[in-house]
Amino acid sequence: MVLYLDAVWLLNLLIDACLLKLTALMLKRRVYRMRLLFGALMASSVVLILFTPFAILVTHPLGKFLFSVLIIFITFGYGRLSVFLQNLAAFYFSAFAIGGGLFALHYFFQNGTVYADSRFFNTMNFGDPISWIFVVLGFPALWLFSKKRMEQTAVRKWADSTGAEITVMIFNQTIRSRALIDSGNKLYDPLTRLPVMFLSREACGDKVPAALIQMAEMNDPFQVSPDLPGEWESRITWVPYSSVDGTTRYIIAFRPDQVLITHEGRTVECRRTLIALTAQKLSASGDFSSILHPDMLLNGKTIEPAS
Repeated sequence: MVLYLDAVWLLNLLIDACLLKLTALMLKRRVYRMRLLFGALMASSVVLILFTPFAILVTHPLGKFLFSVLIIFITFGYGRLSVFLQNLAAFYFSAFAIGGGLFALHYFFQNGTVYADSRFFNTMNFGDPISWIFVVLGFPALWLFSKKRMEQTAVRKWADSTGAEITVMIFNQTIRSRALIDSGNKLYDPLTRLPVMFLSREACGDKVPAALIQMAEMNDPFQVSPDLPGEWESRITWVPYSSVDGTTRYIIAFRPDQVLITHEGRTVECRRTLIALTAQKLSASGDFSSILHPDMLLNGKTIEPAS
């Protein structure tokens, strides 16, 4: 068997560069291309060191650890000890995740009866033919898979930090919903200066009159349905807003008795607010069905810690 050292080194260089880049993405660290290249060169040099009298430096566990410390120092530098240790831990996590994924894929698809006598694979002369094929094809797929999972995790974490549970009470009816706190929501009623939150029709269920839902769907301002119960007429209003094309439109809203917002371990009571009904689904994934106005939290009254 012929071992092409340059091919092994080049493959390791590319893999190490991708692992370092994945580490930077995971921690959202800014890394310069030249530092990334030098870090990858240092990491891939282990292939060459193994064929020298200094191989003991990269085969002993302590030597491996110190070598990885040097790689992280070259790539990310040293600011604070805590940050440096985070970089080092993330690098190990990336390497173990990708390496474990490659091993799992290799084991999952391994079939000795298929490849045992395969002359095609054995003519590659790059070491273990199965390992090479899985590394070349599997590593990019696992890298993209890991990157996508990290992005989704970041989105979910952001959604949790900006999410809240709300309870709307009106005329002895209770509506519960998962809400998104949207700092971009700046809609106020121009007459009363009450902040306006949005609530999807699906979250209301049968807790609001069907006539009110129909009025929201028709979007015909200042037209009150004759089927709307009398006590609701004094609670509804039409709030103007600017559409994307710059024209002024109106959305129907009602004034609740009380809105309770549970967020970050506390419960906030908000009585001075309007709830605009919308027929569209606010979250495609179903994570929330209402959008809060930030002033509801800022000006609301904390009544008790959330249980």
